[in-house]
Amino acid sequence: MNNPNINHTDLSLLAVNFREFKSRASQDNVKDQLIRELTTKNQYLNQFAYITSHNLRVPLKNLRGLLDLLNFDLFDEYNRAIIQLFGDSIQHLDETIEDLTQMLSTQNNPIQQAELVSIPDSFGKVCLDFTRQIHTLGIIIHTDFQCDTIHFTKSYMESVLNNLISNAIKYAHPERPLEVSVSSVRGPGREVIMTFSDNGVGIDMEKHRDNVFGLNQRFHSHVEGKGIGLYITKTQIESLKGTIEVESFVNQGTTFKITLPSVFNM
Repeated sequence: MNNPNINHTDLSLLAVNFREFKSRASQDNVKDQLIRELTTKNQYLNQFAYITSHNLRVPLKNLRGLLDLLNFDLFDEYNRAIIQLFGDSIQHLDETIEDLTQMLSTQNNPIQQAELVSIPDSFGKVCLDFTRQIHTLGIIIHTDFQCDTIHFTKSYMESVLNNLISNAIKYAHPERPLEVSVSSVRGPGREVIMTFSDNGVGIDMEKHRDNVFGLNQRFHSHVEGKGIGLYITKTQIESLKGTIEVESFVNQGTTFKITLPSVFNM
């Protein structure tokens, strides 16, 4: 017996709603399946990259050791040049493996590794690695650490500063001494703001603004490089919920602004 309180319009709406429900449920199932597949593939990719980088290190060290055993005095100039190129190739491969390992570590390490880090100490330690370049090139360094501690991963902090200093040196302007300025302040929301500036050759932001932090991006052909340093820097900062911005002008210099949220810097 028909229910007088249900009309054809109500039944049509019920049917439409049921079809929409089934469609959404089907879409959710597809998305869940895709997420599971992507997660699995990502795990396989990470494992492959880790195993590859780990297994390459041993023969690479052996090659470097054998190269060091060679007596260069026994070779003529032509063969010495070949051996030097061989050594350079080993060095480039070693750096590539190190970059790969660092990227995987950055993507997989949890936020909980943040600790209280001294910005002046980290900067001083990194500068020691560039002592020869600083003295040879007459690099002028200015620091203003109004906020001298920050919650960050210590190895990431040193890596970020290392990449920024390395870039500043690579892209120094040939007609003037390189000047680097590094500062840190606490913002109005308790966030820590770090600024790193140089007076180098700069980047054409109209052309490259969207690619500055991309993987394998290079903006000057006269300098060798893999275009991976700024990508690693951005990944490390964002892993701790921070941001990095850049402003640059050709033949004037570049400024990087790093902001880390108050959740880590109370």
